[in-house]
Order: sequence, then structure tokens, then C-alpha cells
Amino acid sequence: MPSTIDQASLRATGMPVLWRKRLARLAVAGLSAALLACGGGGGSSAGVGTGGTGSFAVGSVSGFGSVIVNGVHFDDSGADVFDDDGNRSSSSALGLGMVVEIRGSVDDDGLAGTAQSISYYSELKGPVTAVDAGAGTVTVFGEVVSVTATTVFEGVAGLAGIAVGNVVEVYGLPGASGTLVATRIEREALTVGAYDGEFRVRGPLTGLSGTAPDQRFTVASVTVTTDAGTEVEDGALVEGAYVSVRLATTAAGDGSYMATRIRVKTRSYDDDVNEAEVEGLVSEFTSPDAPFKVNGYPVQLGTSVSYEDGLAGDLADGVRVEVEGSVVDGVLIARKVEFEHEDDDGGADGSDAPFEFKGVATCSTTPCSSPSGTFEVRGVTVHYDALTRFEDGVTLANLQGSNVEVKAVSEIDSSGTIFRATRIEPND
Repeated sequence: MPSTIDQASLRATGMPVLWRKRLARLAVAGLSAALLACGGGGGSSAGVGTGGTGSFAVGSVSGFGSVIVNGVHFDDSGADVFDDDGNRSSSSALGLGMVVEIRGSVDDDGLAGTAQSISYYSELKGPVTAVDAGAGTVTVFGEVVSVTATTVFEGVAGLAGIAVGNVVEVYGLPGASGTLVATRIEREALTVGAYDGEFRVRGPLTGLSGTAPDQRFTVASVTVTTDAGTEVEDGALVEGAYVSVRLATTAAGDGSYMATRIRVKTRSYDDDVNEAEVEGLVSEFTSPDAPFKVNGYPVQLGTSVSYEDGLAGDLADGVRVEVEGSVVDGVLIARKVEFEHEDDDGGADGSDAPFEFKGVATCSTTPCSSPSGTFEVRGVTVHYDALTRFEDGVTLANLQGSNVEVKAVSEIDSSGTIFRATRIEPND
């Protein structure tokens, strides 16, 4: 079956990327409904295009007004929110660039959904051992972390504000061979000695040796040891198990760190999940006919898969993608693969900007009157200036109190990442 939509033709029209994405989503949803109506669709009988029963999404948060992940606006008003330790939290704890897992449902158009539960987690929290601003990398625990144009920095002026010996927390997308692309970086302390918390690391454990409780293994680039005081929860320590590890902050003489608590995680879909959309880096890719992983979750290309902003031949380890499809026997059967490699420039009309906020605008000065200034939408401070496009009746004079939809790009200043509005229009 041919691709559901001719991406090359759409690009040739000059249509903004966001519109192309929405059109592609609608086309894919329509194809799914058609396949299901005639008994096709890879053996799945529910999901996007049928009401979205039992959906799962993993990716980084790109906006609020709902929680926006992978372009889908999830209503979080009734969601249970949990941190990486399984403790109950709230939506107010979520930040832009945080990686989350959402369980719930997605509407027929594939653009909106309802979150039943949201779990958020970081990949690393630990000491900085190197910074290479030219290469756009920071090394934490010996693991090299790549920074992109859309990496959100909290409380620090980008890589320029990070130094060896600082403690940072990194949210990101892991890939092949220990690679990690940061979606959010928070500086916790200027020095290890000033930090009174715990270090953390996440990933598959390798090189397991010893006998419980005294064991040793590696996660990412961190050598971990255990003893009788280590809490192990939700499973057993076996070679290849995916774990979240809390660590003491003082290294042993051999450079290893003692684990205070280990939670065994999974990279599998719940039994009641019929639909999934996963953002991340490709790993374990050998051929289009063989299963591979995205962000550690199993994926298989479907027989009628469509590609957006790339081609089938572009798939390879380390490539960043969003994959959506139906879950069959614990594997996501992809019907769409979207390649993520667009510029962070907002597009000619500001509609392609990577961040989006919806809600009532509150100006820092009432009313907003200066040619440039700030306002707030759902807890996010947004900057505007002469380049910001005001559309469909929204003006600087009536911005205060208006229910708006804001497209924004990210920039770095002394406080960290700031968001500059490229386009402001009514939130219909």
C-alpha cells in the first residue's frame, strides 16, 4: 500500500510543518479507521481512529494548556501523576522537556486525548565530569549527553553556565551505545559537596556479578554496587534488566557508587494498551524487516507504514523519531514514522515553533503595552517582541485576560531557557 500522504508534495507547497503534521495525523487516523472497517490494521481492533481505548505515549513535554506530548494534547485534569519512585505527585510538577509516560486514550483525530496517569522521570542525576560547548555536550558520570536547539535548561544559562563538579539532572532520550539526547537539564548544585540529595541513573544493567546482597554491575557509564542496605523493588536483578537506581553521592576508591534503592522497570506495553506512540532514538536496528527499539520499547514496521519528513532508508541506530501504531503481542506495529530533525526557527508564520501553550494570558504589566515584554500562560513566562505575530483578533491591547494559543521558540539567557512567542492567536 502506498504512503498515506505524499510528504514531498506537501513540502513543495511551502505549507508550514505544523499543518503538514496535522494533515498527516488526520490522514493516518482516516486510514486506520478504513482498515479497521474492512478488518485490516495489523490485527488490532481498537485505538486511534476508533476512540483510542487503551493508549500509551512516551515522549518529552513540549507544551501546556493540556499536557502536550508528541503533538497530542492530553487533558490532564483527572490524571494521576507519579514521580520515578512511584510517589503521587501533581501536574504542577511537570516541566517542559521532561520525559513522561502517559496512559489513557486518544481521540479519533489523533490530536487530542485524555490522560489517566502520567509518570515522569529523568535519566541521570550526578556530577559533571566534562563540558564541551563547541560540541554541544556535557558529560555526567562519564556518560556523554548531547544538547540540541530545543533542550530546556532550568536555572542555568545553557552549557555556558555548567562547570565540572556541578550536579545536574538530565531528562532525555537514550539510544544505542549509551547515547543520550537531553530534552531538559536542571542544575541541582554548584558543587558535589553542596548537594545533599542522592544521585540517580537509569537504564539496562550489564556485567552483573557477585551474589545478593553483595553485587556489582554497570548502568550507562556508572559502576554500581549493592549490599544488605540496598532496597530492591518490583523485580530481581538479572543481566539486562532495566532499572532505576538511587545512589550515594560519595564514590568508593575504585570509582563505584553504592546503590541505596533499585527499582526494576520495564520497557513493555501494558496488557490493556492497544495503541502507542513513542518518541526516542532508534536502537538495535538491523533491517526494515526486523524488530528494533525506540527509547527501549519494541517496534516493528507495519506493512503499510508511512513516513513523515524522511524516508524508510533514513532509519538507523541513533536517529530520533516518533513512531505510532497498534500494539500486537507486546510489539508496537508502526503505521507512521516521523523523523525529528527540523530547525527551531518557528517557520515563516511562526506556526512551526516546537513549544505550545494554551490558556488565559496574564501580563506582567497590566495591560501589556510595551513593544516587548512578558506574559504568563499556565505557569510559563512567555516573551513577546516586534517579531511576534498577533492574529485573528488578538492584539497587544487585549492580550491581558484573553484565552490564547501561543507558539514559541526557546532561547537561552542568564536564568536558563526562555520562551519567545512567534505567534499568538485565540484558543478556539
